[in-house]
Amino acid sequence: MSNLAHLMQRMMFLTLIGCLSGNTNELTVFAAENNGISVIGVGKVEARPSVVELTGLIVGQGQLAGDAVTKFHGNRRRAEAAFKNLKIPGLEVVEDGMSLYSAMTASQMQAAMRGMAVNNTQAQELSVSESIKLRITGIEKLNTQELLETIVKIVDSGKDAGVIIGNKTQSIPGVYNPSAAKNTMATFKVINVQKLKEEAFQKAIADAKAQAEKLARLTGVKLGKVISINGESDSQNNSSGVYNPYIGRMISANNVTNSDEQATSLLKAIPISVAVRVTYAID
Repeated sequence: MSNLAHLMQRMMFLTLIGCLSGNTNELTVFAAENNGISVIGVGKVEARPSVVELTGLIVGQGQLAGDAVTKFHGNRRRAEAAFKNLKIPGLEVVEDGMSLYSAMTASQMQAAMRGMAVNNTQAQELSVSESIKLRITGIEKLNTQELLETIVKIVDSGKDAGVIIGNKTQSIPGVYNPSAAKNTMATFKVINVQKLKEEAFQKAIADAKAQAEKLARLTGVKLGKVISINGESDSQNNSSGVYNPYIGRMISANNVTNSDEQATSLLKAIPISVAVRVTYAID
């Protein structure tokens, strides 16, 4: 091929890239510095949650620290016995940290809500609390009705034992907090995400190859071998050291994460997505 013909073909190739790269729903493509074709492939798989988690809070309160600790230990033993007696397969109680704090009495809180001076001479109640995670594995073996019944058993048993169930955030007394209006009771999770990503990567590479082949066919060139390939964790470290914002947007739009667990508040299949940048030579 003459230099002039090669230059004209290159100009047509770059013009087509400029037309197509603005629509990432069809093709995501970049001009490579070494006369190659660089594309972003996206792969996605869906998995049913296999874990459900509920957040619980065990509290002991008293005028004296010793009383608060004693009540806390009593409430904790009662909660442990209640959850154990349920005999739910896969149920695990995970400690998630303790705290010690003081709180206003009912009369002090009412005075603060009315804008009155708070009587600080009254002894404030001391509280000892521990956050726990109630984690059930193997829920993919249950149907929706069975899972709901299991969650209800845990919530009712926890409340009977004095455990506060839910992820409700604390709010200022007397002030409406819209974020506390919806108390999420359960979080559903897919585990072994890294293994699922391997399947998603295969789909992403296949997607990238299909894009590159389509672009080569439209421009009348022959697609060569793979020059380079980068997953989402290395996408900001290309050969020139310059981050490409198109890659970042593709990764963000497809919810790519590096955690081995992925969570949702909805009981439904969770998508696991990855993005890869593949550069092909032009023969």
